[in-house]
Amino acid sequence: MDTFKTDCKETWACIRTGKGIAAIGSIEIEGPGVFSVARQCFQPTAKDTSFEEGKILRGRFLVQSEEIDEGLLAVEGPQRLVLHCHGNPLIARRILEFLKTAGIRIVSLEEMLARRFAPQSSNLLEIEARLESLKSVSLLGVQLIHHQLSGGLSEVLEQWSRCADIETIRSQAKTIFQRSQIARRILRGVRIVIAGPPNSGKSTLLNRLTGGEQALVSDIQGTTRDWIAAFGRIEPLWIEWIDTAGLDEDLAGTDTLEQIAQQQTHHLLNHCDLILYVLDTSKPQWTQQLPAPGAIPLITVLNKYDLSHIDPPEPDKQIAISALCGMNLDHLSRRILQTLQVESFEPALPAAFTERQIRLLEKLASVKNLSETKSLVQQLFGIGRTV
Repeated sequence: MDTFKTDCKETWACIRTGKGIAAIGSIEIEGPGVFSVARQCFQPTAKDTSFEEGKILRGRFLVQSEEIDEGLLAVEGPQRLVLHCHGNPLIARRILEFLKTAGIRIVSLEEMLARRFAPQSSNLLEIEARLESLKSVSLLGVQLIHHQLSGGLSEVLEQWSRCADIETIRSQAKTIFQRSQIARRILRGVRIVIAGPPNSGKSTLLNRLTGGEQALVSDIQGTTRDWIAAFGRIEPLWIEWIDTAGLDEDLAGTDTLEQIAQQQTHHLLNHCDLILYVLDTSKPQWTQQLPAPGAIPLITVLNKYDLSHIDPPEPDKQIAISALCGMNLDHLSRRILQTLQVESFEPALPAAFTERQIRLLEKLASVKNLSETKSLVQQLFGIGRTV
């Protein structure tokens, strides 16, 4: 969303409930034509059919005189109402199709909220802050966004708008861009892939980290053929954990399914925020399976440490645990936060909190022209932009 002013002369509609089947489906309509179109698709059962603010009417939903459902109409504002139908997506979709033919603009919930926030906001940065606060997966993320308006990014942009030193702006933009990558993890969560040779304890570790029996555990090599996803939290991070098939070139050549499993694992290793590479230190050959460094941050997890007689792991490179016994899992959690640079993150420092802002910061970090610099700063604020 790159704009903040909206045309209040238009009437908009959006689905307010999540995707899929639910008990109730809610459609919000807002704008000057809201009550006119409501009378065309909703027939109250009560004698009093006035649309007074705060009123809830029971009735039938009609499309071209055909009754498609029963439900409620709630008047939430002078030009805003919500239709509550049954949660089958087909019903909501049919109502939306009618609204579209009646000249109503169908938008996303985010666009609808931006329209509502616009009159109380002086720039796009403020609107984005309101929206992102609703979507943040952690309290630290909400604090981060609040600080960007009370100081942080907003204050830096004010300084840049008066600054004529391009080198200073470029240097600061680069620093803020890098910090914003960490902020993104706090706001959106991360994906952590658990990888390693077959039967090294990956599935046991997944079950430990998520506090449940997410993955089948067996001594048989290659038990996990498909990847398994589970969700959990290490404060303040929301984490998608991925348990993968054991990495083994010999297994990859045995049949097509194993080959596909190996390909999936390699794909996931290239599309995550962190890799936990698990090795079974109770086996003498584990030292031959140490991972090579790559672009994705990686923690080498020396599993079954309680059954081995190896030397203490290298500090900052490896961590010894027992997934079965739960030994040192708190140390592993701390190492994860450290590796992702979340543990020491300061939410009051300037950071971008949307993809739009990050893209503009990246441009600012390399810009060489003062007029272009000022333009990018204004775009970050989003002042005066319209739909």
